[in-house]
Amino acid sequence: MSTARRTALLSFLAALALVATKLLVGLATSSLGILAEALHSGLDAVAALLSLYAVGVAERPPDEQHQYGHGKAQHLAALSEAAILAAVAIWIGFEAVMRLRSGGGDVQPEWYAFVLLFGVLIVDAARWSVSFRTGTRERNAALLASAWHFASDFAGTTAVLIGLALVSAGYPRADAVAALTVAGLVLVAAARLALRNIDALMDRAPSGLDRQIGQIAQAVPGVAEVRSVRVREAGGESFADVVIGVSRLEGLERSHQTMDEVEDAVRSQIGPAQVTVHVEPSTGAEAPNERVAAAALRVPGVVETHNISVLEQGTGGRAITLHVRLPEDMPMREAALTVERLKREIRSEFGVARVYAHVEPSALSAQPARDIGAEQPQLVRAASEAVTRVAGQGAAEVVVYRQGERLLVVTSLRAEPGRSVREAHVLASRVEDAVRDALDSVDDVIVEVSADA
Repeated sequence: MSTARRTALLSFLAALALVATKLLVGLATSSLGILAEALHSGLDAVAALLSLYAVGVAERPPDEQHQYGHGKAQHLAALSEAAILAAVAIWIGFEAVMRLRSGGGDVQPEWYAFVLLFGVLIVDAARWSVSFRTGTRERNAALLASAWHFASDFAGTTAVLIGLALVSAGYPRADAVAALTVAGLVLVAAARLALRNIDALMDRAPSGLDRQIGQIAQAVPGVAEVRSVRVREAGGESFADVVIGVSRLEGLERSHQTMDEVEDAVRSQIGPAQVTVHVEPSTGAEAPNERVAAAALRVPGVVETHNISVLEQGTGGRAITLHVRLPEDMPMREAALTVERLKREIRSEFGVARVYAHVEPSALSAQPARDIGAEQPQLVRAASEAVTRVAGQGAAEVVVYRQGERLLVVTSLRAEPGRSVREAHVLASRVEDAVRDALDSVDDVIVEVSADA
């Protein structure tokens, strides 16, 4: 049995014991205040029973008919409790007014009534403490509703105790005044309880929680902006719908990872929550080259773009050059249509622009190749000498591959850590030119430049 259900069960048993005791003493002393408290405790027994049932229902997992779970059962139970409390408060108030008009009634403040009321105060304080702590820890609306009932019980019992003391001192109307006080306390508690749970059933956003979730999401790396947050609570759990913007160049996998990180961050900081994150593309502060790459992602058939240059013309316009990889087996008629659509997409990003696209073939699957260093060592020697002339003795390795009819040379260089990427690229280009000059048959040269450790 869960802590919440155990707490609700203990509250129910305690309420039954108090009802029986208060009813016997109230009848024996003719005290309307004690009888009102007996009726109040009777309602608490009903409330505890409803809480016990509601907690059990709320703990059921989601099913086909209740896909968001059963958490609102707690709020329905609490709202029912509030309605019953209000009705009884009105009845107690009416009886108290009638007694006041008739002189206060024949109340007999026996000693055992005072003993009972002091014992009840101790029980009510204990019940309030346990229900409030458990309800707050588990965000359980039904247990928190019971805690409010127990708090009003404590206040009502205190009023009845004072009333009996005043009756003993010669003020017969004091008992009816105490009963009227109990009715007022119950009515106020019922109103607060009803308003709180109506808010939950109407999906009212908890104050400030949407802003808090927005700040949490904004702090997650990769989130360019938080566009909207909607939140509600039910059954001690928050439900949040968050719309975030991420860079258009993040890609599906990275965007999904960002969504997961937002969900984890929200749950870790606000407690139990079901978080749904929706991603939308964000232009943010994109550089011109990034805008070109983003436009290319919208064109089916484009495998990849690189070597993007955005040139500012003297007349204020732009000229854009780029390399475009298309599937190597794509017919030229289809390739021409693909490139034309790419140009339209790029122009839509910049307005009027002149676009020049260099098309390169892209093999969409791995191609067989072999290292031919052992078969043709003279090719490796010639390539190595060319690399050394430009880069010195910094080459980590030089490998020559044969891929069908194509010849590929791959080399890895070391550079000073203080060099810039631009300087490293210049070095790589010089090495590539030297290898091409040394080997007329080479089809491609790949130069990797990394920094010394």
